[in-house]
Amino acid sequence: MAQINSRFSSARELAKKAARQPKARLHRSLKSSRRVACKTNGIVWLVFLGSVILALPTQVVAQDSSAIAEDNQQVKGSRLLQPSSFGFKIPVAQVLPNDLGNVETIDDDEQPVVAKSYVKVGENYVVLLPTGQLVDRFAKQVKATNAKFEPTDPKVLARKVITENLGRFSNIKTHFNAAKPYIFIYTTSENFRKGTEKILVSMFNGVRAYAENMGMETHKPDVPLVVIMFQTQAEFQAYQAMPQGVVAYYDMVSNHIVLCEESPLLNIRPDLAQGQLISTIAHEGAHQILHNIGVQNRLSMWPMWLSEGIAEFFAPTSFGRSMRWKGAGDINNLRMFELESFLQTRFIEGVDGKTIRETVTAPRLDSTGYAAAWSIVHFLSRKKRRKFNEYVTQMSQLKPMRGMVAPSGEPVIANLEHFHAFFGEDSQENEENMIDYLGSLDYESPVAGFVHYVGLVMVPEGDEMKRYACCFHTQQKVDEWKSVLLKKLNDTQVQQAKWELKRVKNRGAANSIIRRFIR
Repeated sequence: MAQINSRFSSARELAKKAARQPKARLHRSLKSSRRVACKTNGIVWLVFLGSVILALPTQVVAQDSSAIAEDNQQVKGSRLLQPSSFGFKIPVAQVLPNDLGNVETIDDDEQPVVAKSYVKVGENYVVLLPTGQLVDRFAKQVKATNAKFEPTDPKVLARKVITENLGRFSNIKTHFNAAKPYIFIYTTSENFRKGTEKILVSMFNGVRAYAENMGMETHKPDVPLVVIMFQTQAEFQAYQAMPQGVVAYYDMVSNHIVLCEESPLLNIRPDLAQGQLISTIAHEGAHQILHNIGVQNRLSMWPMWLSEGIAEFFAPTSFGRSMRWKGAGDINNLRMFELESFLQTRFIEGVDGKTIRETVTAPRLDSTGYAAAWSIVHFLSRKKRRKFNEYVTQMSQLKPMRGMVAPSGEPVIANLEHFHAFFGEDSQENEENMIDYLGSLDYESPVAGFVHYVGLVMVPEGDEMKRYACCFHTQQKVDEWKSVLLKKLNDTQVQQAKWELKRVKNRGAANSIIRRFIR
């Protein structure tokens, strides 16, 4: 929506910012890097084409956690997570200081192996195997050792993954990156594999360097990072059944990224499908990197808005000949596109802080919620950098088997309390400042070259006619915007308002109409 003299939503500002043609045509990929305990009943973050939801087991929060003494060193408001959420059999117990380093135990083939103790849960342990898999072990199954932890050789690990999980698939190929710790196991085209590798390898040092600039300590991954890629949806679903529309996920238990090259958009809009795919790759890559360099502990659950917002923050990409990762904190055009309707209606509805409050406390996010999470992270990282860095550093202390979650999908009030403590209690002021900030960004619309619809309205206000305008890529969005405006007008204004809808060939033409209309 656009209104004369409004701070962000003015037609003048929209026209100026949206007139630029995109350097690359992208489409929001509605990813939600949902971590999946693959082949278990685990906590699942799913990447959808059309919407984003968090699929949680019936009981993520430990039922009997209230009977367990709280650890004063834990992040305030965090809750114990049910071990069965991750496919573990050990009972619920307090997360204790890890009193073991390397341990002798057995792997899934019941062969002796030197593992790393990852977290102590009561008397029992979750350990990191040389393959990167996290497994639970009862106390009697582990023994402290001075033997060195040796990650599985990449070629040996690739063969193991193929033998144990991919034996029913044909045309399995492998590729190893000598400079970075990646193993690619795939049935996809070589172009997709090369593009995925290019993005992930370029991201690795960039994400790590950004985290260190935030004041966080990082380390090299303890194990190789496995990326499994399927060419078709049939293969992707055969490997692990997922809800329809899922295109990728990060599995925090196995530590694997699983991707699908095929997209329903390929037959409709191949340009947008490509943009979706590479953005998804970057989002999942961000999750895997953050969980392996010491920023976020595996098996911990950050506030949803931060976990997904920061992955989006690290995920901006461009494609075409310049297909690449754009860099941490660059403008995420896909998410700005997602926010367009919100930003064009916000002035009409009024800014009251509701968007920040609901996003911060959300136990799950829809597609607009993901965009809102990205916008909050981007705003805080630029305008409240020191406090944002301190906040992320605190959340990085969240131990495995702990989460900023609430029972039964309720709003997570503790997340809002943390937000207020770091960024101030005035959500309305924060939201107003965020919208102003977003309005200052050089946003390149991913659909600028396609048909657009312009809504023009003149509304009597006193002795003058106030002019409103909006610009969207679908008529439905214009109708939604109009519906919001109508609710704010009185009966006389509705009767005397002059409405006009125009269909134009691209965004540039739409903005020209808006510029003339508001003069």
